[in-house]
Amino acid sequence: MRTHKIAVVGIGPIGGILASNLIKNNEDVILVDIMKQKLERIKERGLKISDPNGLIRGSFEIKPENTLYSVSELDKFNVDVLFICVKAYAIESLIPEIKKIYNPELKLISFQNGLDTEKILGNAFGEEKIFRVVINYAGNLISDNEISVTFFNKPNYIGCLKKEDIPVAKELAEMISSAKLDTEYTNEIEKYVWEKVILNSALAPVSAITGLTMEEAMDLKETFEIVEQLVKEGIEVAKAHGNVFPPDFFDFCISYLRKGGYHKPSMLIDVEEGRRTEIDFINGKIVKYGELYSVEIPFQKSITFLVKGIEKRLKSAGN
Repeated sequence: MRTHKIAVVGIGPIGGILASNLIKNNEDVILVDIMKQKLERIKERGLKISDPNGLIRGSFEIKPENTLYSVSELDKFNVDVLFICVKAYAIESLIPEIKKIYNPELKLISFQNGLDTEKILGNAFGEEKIFRVVINYAGNLISDNEISVTFFNKPNYIGCLKKEDIPVAKELAEMISSAKLDTEYTNEIEKYVWEKVILNSALAPVSAITGLTMEEAMDLKETFEIVEQLVKEGIEVAKAHGNVFPPDFFDFCISYLRKGGYHKPSMLIDVEEGRRTEIDFINGKIVKYGELYSVEIPFQKSITFLVKGIEKRLKSAGN
């Protein structure tokens, strides 16, 4: 039985995999994306998930009942759960749209990469009913209406900003898990956010700069050494911010990153397609916190500045 009216905003690999698996689990889900061509193709041909290795539930396709081009159009649907799956840098521009449909019972879930996205929502709407998910699966767009699942290092984690919302967070974890996207509630969501940011900061920009897949970057001695230093600096900044990881955390990070296979991180795909990256919310945030706490972070700074240079070149080429 459907118990929620759900909207997923941003139908890239993360949002598309989430929405399709929720729909497959008979949830009532509206797809929202500003890319009209993409949504038209999905409406015509369905949304196909390519998962031949059964990392989540295997390959399948769904036909969504409702697709919209803007969040403000949700005012007709009485949505009570809003998954925000847009790029981290787009969250600020989304807030005015959310305000048009917002009510105090609306559950806002930052289903994104990067640091502090849930804090942006909390500042805009208050901390009640604000949730954050750390996503441990990934995929690539094959076409406008087809997504391949590339890995899932289970589980995902969900937390909330207010302790009064813990029961709701646990209910949301159960709903997402029932859709085969195993998700656990944690009261240490900030630590898991930092863990994921450290992992993303170590390999995504290296791939974006070099054009190498995750496995290729980890196999090459020179780039692997850069990855190691980025992990070490990220751990030190997290520690200064109050998130102390166990002694074997460095080894865990390296082991995790070695499981990426020939996956192209989204930052590399953004560069290849001439789009803005999420560097400001990943390495850029580590740099800001590192400077705040006077932590030496030469590798994090260098990699951030290099990706920013690439973004400048891409923007100039686009003009």
